Amino acid sequence: LMQTSTLALCKLMCISSAFCEKHLPLLFTALARAPSQDTTLRANTVIALGDLAFRFPNAVEPYTPRIYACLRDKSTRVRRHALMVLTHLILNDMVKVKGQVSEIALCLRDDEARIRDMARLLFNELSKRSNNPIYNLLPDIVSRLSQMGTKKEDFRSIMFFLLGFIKKEKQNEMLVEKLCHRFPKCNSISQKADLAFCIAQLKINEKSLKCLNDLFKLYKDALFDEDVFKSFASIVSKAKKFIKPEMKQGLEEWEARLSEHSETGMDNVLAGTKAQRAKVRAAKRAARNATRATQKKYYDSTDDEEESED
Repeated sequence: LMQTSTLALCKLMCISSAFCEKHLPLLFTALARAPSQDTTLRANTVIALGDLAFRFPNAVEPYTPRIYACLRDKSTRVRRHALMVLTHLILNDMVKVKGQVSEIALCLRDDEARIRDMARLLFNELSKRSNNPIYNLLPDIVSRLSQMGTKKEDFRSIMFFLLGFIKKEKQNEMLVEKLCHRFPKCNSISQKADLAFCIAQLKINEKSLKCLNDLFKLYKDALFDEDVFKSFASIVSKAKKFIKPEMKQGLEEWEARLSEHSETGMDNVLAGTKAQRAKVRAAKRAARNATRATQKKYYDSTDDEEESED
């Protein structure tokens, strides 16, 4: 009954823009509250939403993030239908490719082969467009995937695939700079390691090396981490194969700075950890002393009361 009534509502919504806009909240509520075992209801609703988005794009646009959320459904069928709908809408310019595209990037590591292939197809088609939207989306994809706590192997596989679409030299140079400027905004060393990995996958040239050297202060404090250091060290190794003789000294100086801050950075981390432990111990000691003082005060007052009674 629920499936039939939902389908009937969707057909009516396709007729009128006003009716569609009025009942969209109801439709999304029904989708969110659909029983977990009712895969057919969720899958059919997602398809209907695709029809509505094609028919009345302006009305459905505010709800786009909730369509993207269906890519995380437990049902393979629902995820596949959601990706089919989004692929159709994106490639027909009915939905703007925004930050939520990171949800599609995660589909590149889905357990279902058809979903992985469909996600690859979408990104391949996007890469063929003259404005290459993948380039514009990459910094946000990197940040979102990293902040979502994506597994290390999944993150690296996804980014290795996507960064392969960056062919133009100028785009590689700009991405190096953009990613470097994101280091201070990271909340954890794992996020910095993700950024360093992405930079290492780009095609580095002499301008990129100069940029990395000029922006050294933005990432130097992360070089104590083994993954971060390895990523930058791999850039040095690749650069040695094409560097011009007049640039060789600059590369060697940058390599020396990387090694130096890798060692001093670890010393600072160890010192900071030691200081934090000492601070915790001091706080515990102060708490114990305060407890003892309170107890002593209590016992002293009790003794005074007993003496007065005597």
